[in-house]
Amino acid sequence: MKTLTAIFAATLAVALATPAAAQARRTPQPKGPTRFYVSLNGGVQPANADLSDHFEFPSNAETATVDVKYPKKAGVLIDGGGGVQLWRQLGAGVAVSYVSSDGTAAIEASIPHPFLFGQPRQISGEQGSVARTETSAHVQLLYFVPTRGKLHAIVSGGPSFVSLSQDVVTDVDFSEVYPYDTAAFTRATTKAVKGNAVGFNIGVDLRWMFSREFGVGGLVRFTRATVDLDVAEGRSFSVDTGGVQAGGGVRIFF
Repeated sequence: MKTLTAIFAATLAVALATPAAAQARRTPQPKGPTRFYVSLNGGVQPANADLSDHFEFPSNAETATVDVKYPKKAGVLIDGGGGVQLWRQLGAGVAVSYVSSDGTAAIEASIPHPFLFGQPRQISGEQGSVARTETSAHVQLLYFVPTRGKLHAIVSGGPSFVSLSQDVVTDVDFSEVYPYDTAAFTRATTKAVKGNAVGFNIGVDLRWMFSREFGVGGLVRFTRATVDLDVAEGRSFSVDTGGVQAGGGVRIFF
């Protein structure tokens, strides 16, 4: 995560420094009709932030407690977008990104004893196939960095509209036998909970053009939004989405 953030910062600094260098050399900018472009990328979004949850339920005339640590895992990124140069180096664009991951949640619970008050049994276990998906629409103000040659750059930023689907543990099953002094975790019940939020995005797109119409490129983008998930009545928690997205793919200009 720190490495990708450093790469993003360095790339952004280089991209922003390019106009000054170009102006110092008094490099003329090519003139031509308004151009549109589309981009298609595949990549990765590093592991999401730590996510944990706590909930309770009645059991044996007492209260059982459950603590869940959700998987912290990198996600697969699919990204597509497009933009148009409107006036000088300024333009507008939109991109849609989809990030998916799944992993194993760690669960610890305290289950009251059926006969002995105040002597709960501790159980722990894991629940696999806990999935998470983030679908985001990024509205972007674009700055086409003045350059010459085949290497070009676009700096972008704007609001992001994020939809999150997160598998959440809603109950735990356990086994016990007489005299019930111990219990054992068997499985957890999960359900997909969805929420939406508005955040922001900022990024740099570097592209190498083989011709006026076709090239390849690399994308580094940082996004962030906080989504509130309502699991059940009286139970909700917040989830930080996004992070550094890095990928590459094709660039097509019209």
